[in-house]
Order: sequence, then C-alpha cells, then structure tokens
Amino acid sequence: MQLGILTQNYGKKIRQKQLQPIENWNTQEQLVLKASIICAVLLAIFGISFGVLNKSNAIIFDGIVCIVSVGLGLLSLVTSRYIYRKDDDIFQYGYVRFEPMVNFFKSSILMAICIYACLGGIKDIYHGGYPITLGGAITYTCCAFILCLGMYIYTSLYAKKLDSELIATDNVEWLIDSIMYLGGIIAFGIVFIFDYEQKHPLSHYIDPILLVCLSLFLSLSPLKIMFSNLKDLIMVAPKELDDKITQIMESLSLKYGFSDYDTHVAKSGRFFMIEINLLLTNLDDRVSIRQLDAIRDEIENALEMPSYKIWLSISFTANPKWL
Repeated sequence: MQLGILTQNYGKKIRQKQLQPIENWNTQEQLVLKASIICAVLLAIFGISFGVLNKSNAIIFDGIVCIVSVGLGLLSLVTSRYIYRKDDDIFQYGYVRFEPMVNFFKSSILMAICIYACLGGIKDIYHGGYPITLGGAITYTCCAFILCLGMYIYTSLYAKKLDSELIATDNVEWLIDSIMYLGGIIAFGIVFIFDYEQKHPLSHYIDPILLVCLSLFLSLSPLKIMFSNLKDLIMVAPKELDDKITQIMESLSLKYGFSDYDTHVAKSGRFFMIEINLLLTNLDDRVSIRQLDAIRDEIENALEMPSYKIWLSISFTANPKWL
C-alpha cells in the first residue's frame, strides 16, 4: 500500500442515518426557545413598567436585561434552525460552529450589561441612595420569581433531554434570575417589615446595594459560558475525549499492529470533530477496503457517542508523511 485510502466522510453519512429523530429534537428545541423568548418579553414589560412606577433602578435594569435576552433568544432560535442543516457549497463543514459563536456573543453582551449596572449601582450608593415603593417592588419580585423558577425547571428538563447548549445557556439565565428575585424578595421584605416608611438612611441603600450584588453575581455565569465557548472557537481539544481516543488507538494498535497513528480532536458546541490517521507499514498490502471499513466501524463504536454528534474522518496510509 502506497498512499492510504481516505475514509468516506462519516459526518455526511450519519446525518442521513437518524434524520427523523434529529428533526424532532430540533423542532422541540425551537419550541423551548420560543417559550423562553415569550416569557422574557412578558418579564421585560413587567420589569420596566414596575421599575418606573416604583422608582427602582434595579427593577428597570432587570427589564432592560430581559429586552436584551429577547434579542439574544431570537439569535439562538435562528441558530437552532441552521445547526442540523446539511453542509453545502458555502459551509462545507456544516453550521456547527454557529452555536459557540452565538453563545460567546450572548455571554459577552450579558457581561457588558452587568458591568454597566454594577457601576451605576456604585454611583447611586455614592450619592446617598434613594427610597423605593415597597409594595410594588415586592409584588413584581414575587411574580417574576415564580415565572423564572417555572422557566428554569422547564428549560432544565429539555436541556438534558435534547442535549442542547443553546437551551442550557437559557437555563443558566433563568436560574440566575430566580436566585436574583429570591434575593430581592428577602431584601425588600426586610425593609417592609422593619422600616416600611424608610426613615432610616440605610433603607435608601437597599436597592442600589442589591443592584451591585446582583450584577456581580449575574456576571459569573456569563463569564463561565464565554470562556467555555471561546475554547470551542479556538478549537481547544477536549481533554476527556482526547484521552479516550488515545486509549482506543493504543488498544487497536496492539490488536492490528499499526506502526503509528495521529489524532486531532475539536469541540464545536454540541458536536465533535475527530480526525484519525493510521500508519499501516506492518500490514499486508493486500488488505481490503472492507477490512479497513471494519476498523473504522470498530473505532466509531468504541467512541460510544451518538453518531449525529460526531464528524469522524479516518484515513490509512503506508507513508509516514501523511500522518
């Protein structure tokens, strides 16, 4: 065997093997994202309205964040429609890289909003704070908490069921909002019980302090998502999968007598791109294509990953320069 026989691209093959289930998952994913967008619209309307009426910058900020979330949610929805689309002449590796790009962009915008809100809250604290209308603030916060908790539970179920990072990102946002509103209920409740007329100067600082604390807390999750998707964009090899492939190839090298091998692994959102090159100088030149395909099948099965999640390319060669 001189130059190796390049594998047929399994990425194209697997998209046809389970087309119907994937389409169903994609449809469910879009329905969940649409529900998330609708709830974010409702929360934005309530937030800005209650914030203006009750003179609460924290609530107004939350409404603005919800408006941004609506826009980012629409971006996720569009991405979801393309993510399982077959490769074409323009995007010959498919549309899988759109997911980490969108998640990175969403988390960057949320980080910028959190920083802006934190600086605004510090400014209000410096200028002595301000009183708020407690009744309206508590009413809004309780209603928002119930809505966010419900959406967190709803998106949690589908994030696991559909293995969707787009829904998982939304799920993290709803979790943060739920904790944020719970904190608001506690803070406003303390003022309502102990200083309803807000005569004590400290009561004027409750809202801006809450804004600063929540914006800092909110920034943790977007920061984590941003770095996670940045790794995907710059194609950092996922260590766990890389180690697993190394173990598989070491085992197969002993079994079939491969002279050497070379592997490349990258993650893009929910998909994995795997390239394996095998040096066969120790094998008989008369080895058949059927035998090579059997080795490919053995490697694919050993990965123990759903076929629609991997773009697998395996090549064989007798020349070390092709590794």
